[in-house]
Amino acid sequence: MPQRDPLSPPLLIVAGTLAALPAAWLAVAADAAFTGVAGPLAGFAWTGLHLSPSFTIAAGLETTGSHPAPAWVLALLAGPLGSACLGLGFHAITQRFRGLVWLRVLAFQWAAFATLRLPALLIAGVAPAGRGPVGDLYGRLGEPESGRWAVAVLACLALWGGAALVSRLAVGAGRNWMRVDGRGFRRRLVRVVAGYPALASLAAWSVVAVWAGPAWMASWLLLTVVALHVLTA
Repeated sequence: MPQRDPLSPPLLIVAGTLAALPAAWLAVAADAAFTGVAGPLAGFAWTGLHLSPSFTIAAGLETTGSHPAPAWVLALLAGPLGSACLGLGFHAITQRFRGLVWLRVLAFQWAAFATLRLPALLIAGVAPAGRGPVGDLYGRLGEPESGRWAVAVLACLALWGGAALVSRLAVGAGRNWMRVDGRGFRRRLVRVVAGYPALASLAAWSVVAVWAGPAWMASWLLLTVVALHVLTA
């Protein structure tokens, strides 16, 4: 059987973006599921999963009452971290199924979105009017201004590590579709396979979650794409 010609970069961008949007929905749903598991373990009342007005899955936790700091950390951060770990594991497993291209693309986009979403959730705790689990954690534990510079540094480090990881996964996943025999070619592959689709999924999530002001969200998304480009080895 003759070998099929690889897709052109524009078609790869379209295919990646079409996969990135449902992958982001699944990642947010997994976040809610992990929160639902961690909440009762931390002593919070669980009211089940429900469909939000934006058609995303949300976890129902009763956050009233007094809880120790470790309980708040577990309840608020287990979801994003669990979703990222599940996405990375899903990606690692599907790489073995060479025939199911659509499944491998979906798994990669889930891993990329969930990994790159973590730094955004961290920086939201620093941004004015920021929303998200880190901001909620500050609000619940009091002293909302303490440690903000440390969180900003942690967000930048998480972006550096996450972008490096996603770029490496993108090169491994896309080497059958585009050239990777040079840093310039690898950077182009990362932009096509990971950068533009991740930008679309993160932008869609930002519009729904409104985790910071528009200028903060746009600047951070641009910084994410730049980090993917710079950190491609």
